[in-house]
Amino acid sequence: MQKQANPVKLNFHFDPLCPLAWRTALWIREARKVRPIDVQWRFFSLEMVNRKEGVTPDFQKDLSWPALRTLAYLRDHEGNEAVERLYVALGNAAHGQKQDIKDVAVIQEVAQKAGFDGSIVAKALSDNSTKEAIITDHEEARSRYAAFGVPTIAIEGSNLGYYGPVIQEVPQGEDAGEFWDYTAYALRQPNIFELKRDRSQGSWGPVSAVK
Repeated sequence: MQKQANPVKLNFHFDPLCPLAWRTALWIREARKVRPIDVQWRFFSLEMVNRKEGVTPDFQKDLSWPALRTLAYLRDHEGNEAVERLYVALGNAAHGQKQDIKDVAVIQEVAQKAGFDGSIVAKALSDNSTKEAIITDHEEARSRYAAFGVPTIAIEGSNLGYYGPVIQEVPQGEDAGEFWDYTAYALRQPNIFELKRDRSQGSWGPVSAVK
């Protein structure tokens, strides 16, 4: 398949607690090394998807809210690259080392190891705009792409978004690029709705980003 000639801006919606989104994120970072892809990290809340009617969550401590709000704070103050840096650190902690990134203390420690001031967690949780930023990204994904989970990816400017690709092993090098070529094609095809395989066939052990 022919390679993309111009950079593609890709909206990548994720929740840092999701191990499937993590694997896909590792792949797209690899694909970016060999294809012109501009990844825009966007948020999605699995808590909002799974919330029972009448339940009001604790946005200070429930599930991924503290981690997501910290990421939102970084996006507002330091930009997209800072979001990626912390997401990679959180992903390594949660999905590579099985640490509990629902714990504020763990998030603070991970943030410091990633080169950020640990106080950003408290600042994020005291700033109501961080919650609103997550809700805005989440609702955009729901309304534009009918998103129901993560990873959800879409080319910027398109109303076509997909859940996935869900992968077991993270492709490297040109394999990652070729996988992107086919994925980019599918993202532009309004007639493609679903291609699915039983996930029980896979092995879903810990996986970390390669530094």
